[in-house]
Amino acid sequence: MRAWLALSVLAFAATASAADVNTEYEDARRFQAWVRAQQYPADCSSTVGVLTRTGSRPDGSEYPGNYFYGLGLGSQMVSLKFNLVRALLQNRVYHFPTSHYVNPLRCPSRKFDCYFEPPTNCTLPPPRGAAARPGSAHRAVESDKLVWCSELPRKKLSRLAGLAAVHSKAWYHGQLSSFLFRPNAELRAYRESLLPRFETNRSLSRPAGGGGSSLHGGGCAAMHIRRTDKHKGRRREDPCPAKPFAHFSGQFKQWAYWESPRPAGQLRVLLGSEDKATFGAIPPLLAPTSVYWVPGSEFVMKSFKNIIDHNQRLTATYATLLEKHGHELVRGAAGLAALDAAGARRDEGMALVVQIVLMGECEALFGSFASNVAILVHDLMHARSVARRERMGTVDACGRSYCGCGASFCMKLERRAGREPRRAMRNMVDAFNGDNRNAI
Repeated sequence: MRAWLALSVLAFAATASAADVNTEYEDARRFQAWVRAQQYPADCSSTVGVLTRTGSRPDGSEYPGNYFYGLGLGSQMVSLKFNLVRALLQNRVYHFPTSHYVNPLRCPSRKFDCYFEPPTNCTLPPPRGAAARPGSAHRAVESDKLVWCSELPRKKLSRLAGLAAVHSKAWYHGQLSSFLFRPNAELRAYRESLLPRFETNRSLSRPAGGGGSSLHGGGCAAMHIRRTDKHKGRRREDPCPAKPFAHFSGQFKQWAYWESPRPAGQLRVLLGSEDKATFGAIPPLLAPTSVYWVPGSEFVMKSFKNIIDHNQRLTATYATLLEKHGHELVRGAAGLAALDAAGARRDEGMALVVQIVLMGECEALFGSFASNVAILVHDLMHARSVARRERMGTVDACGRSYCGCGASFCMKLERRAGREPRRAMRNMVDAFNGDNRNAI
């Protein structure tokens, strides 16, 4: 009798689990349809557009004291989720801001739609005297504060989108990221051209005909190792001690042995890091697993000291390229061709974004949620696992749980939760109010 009861409980749990997976899958389709209907209205002239007070104004000038341009690309991308959901809840139409990571020679607008599909079919009001396509421009445009973290009203979102259930916060973050970060035609083409050129520690199977898609096929695990996971420097916000490379390889081998349905020899690891030492140290530790990574030649910046230094040098590099391009425009086509051949249109953001997108296509993540890259990869991987009705694996270097906010804010939450264990997490998130970085 007890054996029968135990089997019945297991059978019920399996059925319930399958039902949950199907509900998540169907609700994901409903949620994406709702977001698209909000963002792609039939007539934009009756809608209000919203621009974040960051990056560049519509006239091309920058907002004063632009904190956004001092951030890494991952930090910028994480913030877009919260501004999108604010626009959806306020019945506004969200537009992408600009990013200093975009090479202005490759994409003069420097908006995030240089990488991703535009978040809306609506346009901003044209300059005075210019014509606009009928019904394409908003009746008004408002600005909104930059939001780093806010409480997601899951019940309200489910009601507005007509969902069958209320899901985890990670589910909503995944769906928001899945909508925002849809690769545009240029990014998709770059992805396909890059795959056959990945650096690797051993021979990886290539598809017939020279394409690259099957290189990044089943059995892929994403591993992202921040420089600050090993070199703490003056950074005080992350209390987790530095982890050696062997710690990451040990975590992967345990997962590959106990949880992966494939033998380690059939697995592949897509490796990402801003620390060059990672690419020499990690591959031998993961053998016999194949390891591959984006070639260093794809990046504009060849070294990383800290994010402030990185951003200053990147901005100066792009400014120099623009100046050279202006000179060559006067001299003629030959000079422009030579400049392009030298890599003048290489885009730092493009290489970083394609790495995040490719990692999000894997089935397991090894990294640190003290990194915005890991947060974004988790979002995309979660949405993909829901769409494929599969489970994903997540192993944080310090044993943390996923936090969908900006990584610095997640670390502040972690410290405050330790100091005030009786305080509710939602209360701490609400206290932050999105833009007050010192509220908690």
